[in-house]
Amino acid sequence: MKWKTLIEEWNPQQYFVDTQLKGPYKLWHHTHTFESLNGGVQMTDKIRYEIPAGPIGHLLGGSFVKKDIEKIFMYRQKIISK
Repeated sequence: MKWKTLIEEWNPQQYFVDTQLKGPYKLWHHTHTFESLNGGVQMTDKIRYEIPAGPIGHLLGGSFVKKDIEKIFMYRQKIISK
């Protein structure tokens, strides 16, 4: 499934927030924060999400969410490493 997100807030060097406009989740709100640490930058993520179909969706989609989030962060790690 293709995603479409909107950068809702942007504060360079500190944080940005994106929200899903189109994609697999009922809600996806992702805050990325950046802090100087030991001569580098520490990135911290806070994700709020909801799966469609309430409790049944969580029961059936829990493993999908785990794999999807792992895939997102592996991709980001690959890109940052370049």
